[in-house]
Amino acid sequence: MSELAIIGGGISGLCAGIYAQLSGLQSEIFEGHSVVGGQCTSWTRKGYHIDNCVHWMTGTSPEKEIYQVWKDVGVLGEGQKIVSHDYFLQVDIDGVKGHVWRDLNKMQAELLSIAPEDEIEIKRLIKAIKDFQGIELPALKPKEQMTFWDNMKLLWKMRKVIPVAAKYQKLTLNEYAEHFKSPIIKRIINNYVPDAYFAISMFYMYAMFSAGNADLPYGASDAIALKMRDKYLQLGGKISTKKKAVNIDIEGSKCKRINFEDGTFVEPQNIICAVDASVIFKLVGEKYMDKHFKFCYGNPDKFPVFSDVNVYYSVDCTTETMPTMEIFNAEEFELAGRKHHFIIMNNFADQPNFAPEGKGIIEVLLVQYDYEYDYWEKLYTEDKEKYKAAKMQVANDVLVRLEKHYPHLKGKLNVLEVVSPKSFNRYLGSYKGSYMGFIQTPHVKKEVHSGVLPGLDNFYLAGQWLQTPGGLPNALVTGRFAVQRLLKREGRLKEFCCKK
Repeated sequence: MSELAIIGGGISGLCAGIYAQLSGLQSEIFEGHSVVGGQCTSWTRKGYHIDNCVHWMTGTSPEKEIYQVWKDVGVLGEGQKIVSHDYFLQVDIDGVKGHVWRDLNKMQAELLSIAPEDEIEIKRLIKAIKDFQGIELPALKPKEQMTFWDNMKLLWKMRKVIPVAAKYQKLTLNEYAEHFKSPIIKRIINNYVPDAYFAISMFYMYAMFSAGNADLPYGASDAIALKMRDKYLQLGGKISTKKKAVNIDIEGSKCKRINFEDGTFVEPQNIICAVDASVIFKLVGEKYMDKHFKFCYGNPDKFPVFSDVNVYYSVDCTTETMPTMEIFNAEEFELAGRKHHFIIMNNFADQPNFAPEGKGIIEVLLVQYDYEYDYWEKLYTEDKEKYKAAKMQVANDVLVRLEKHYPHLKGKLNVLEVVSPKSFNRYLGSYKGSYMGFIQTPHVKKEVHSGVLPGLDNFYLAGQWLQTPGGLPNALVTGRFAVQRLLKREGRLKEFCCKK
């Protein structure tokens, strides 16, 4: 009987495995896919490297708690090169360009020159972003293990954030954008995340960037997932791929056996389940679904999810002079029954070896909401050829608009890959194709899941679904928290990370 089985080899599962090994727990990760990394994934097509996850990574500032966690798991630290840009995003509307600059004073000056009529709101926006630079994602202890003094230190760090959050917490991105007259500023605010998100998510994102806490390791997804894999194996952990768990046998309050699709099983002392939330209750049964998840799944208007269609193009020339990320207006086109009128382009020119010498690779992101997942699910289920045709149709529609906006690319773009919401579901088991957790909306109070389920004594949860809005940082820290909870329940918390 092994000491600890970890179901799922994504970022949370790998993190849990590393901290388990550091704490003297012998563990094994069971991953249903052929590779580890989960949503933090990449692959190669026709000599081009496709990264379908990371555009920026929270935690690159040594001043933040989460930096220590990234360092512990082998991602950050001495020798790791970081991609750092002067601007996060460029918006181009009818040839007029606005930026989210790292230098917020420069950003304010530019926005005032573009939209002097929005002066009051622009200054409020910049001040809010500056105040939000003090935000801290608790990353060293789960909420229930934080002491009075831990909480006081956190409140002190967040002292400027709290009044800003209180002021804007009831607004969606779309509602906050209406405070401005300028279409450029509206697009800077209501950018590439769903407009139902609460407005302070934008302050958070731009504050992290301007504070140097949202840069990116060279190599992007590979630099994260593969380094974590290597660190885990170096510590003596074991990884079994193509081991898809199908159910867990439970006796009384104990999870006794994990059964796999290939007919094999394991009987560990403890289990950390680091998979998509919808998969958890397929493994243990819906009777163990607690109030938190019942409420989230039962109120999709308050806890929606979203996905993307991501289209990748090889470019028969260098893209070094193109914007890193740009949003521009485009001739309207239809996708999954909804009209789209702008394009979000992401350029990978700053990543080494993503494209052959003298060539480039770019990505276009098109937001898809939970109700649009049904379109892709139906197509794939009923007619796979129509499904493939629908993906190519959107790729060609976007290609025409890219060539119009970037005339020097005409005749130089080739479709490499189209990733639909169904792709996320097929390869990763993602609920409705979502690559993040439930959207944080203004309609509900932010909650952090306890990481355990009532009635199960040796079963712990990790993953982005435990904390809205999900993403890499939440996946990472919940992996650490799962090990801390396990050791705390067994009266062994003093062993956490002692055996380095």
